[in-house]
Amino acid sequence: MLLQITMSYLESTDEKTASPPQPGGGENRQDNRRADADRHISLTLAHELNNLLTVVQGHADRLSVKHQEDALLAPALKKISEAAHRAAELVRNAPKLELDPPAA
Repeated sequence: MLLQITMSYLESTDEKTASPPQPGGGENRQDNRRADADRHISLTLAHELNNLLTVVQGHADRLSVKHQEDALLAPALKKISEAAHRAAELVRNAPKLELDPPAA
């Protein structure tokens, strides 16, 4: 599914940014398309992970309140909630990272 979304994105950007071919410019355009695809995949994954983590956070927080007196469950639920909050923060900051091409 992610591949289909990415291909649709690339096709739509190709239609919008189509320009006449330039001698020797094919590789650069292909590199730009790959970079665009990488960014799109990263943003899509971050969005989907954030959705999943929101569900985990919500359930963990709700169960933490419900079982705050349970000596066995309360600490485990608190750890789940804290881990989900930390992971969500990492996911929110991930799109800000620049995807650097590998060194040649």
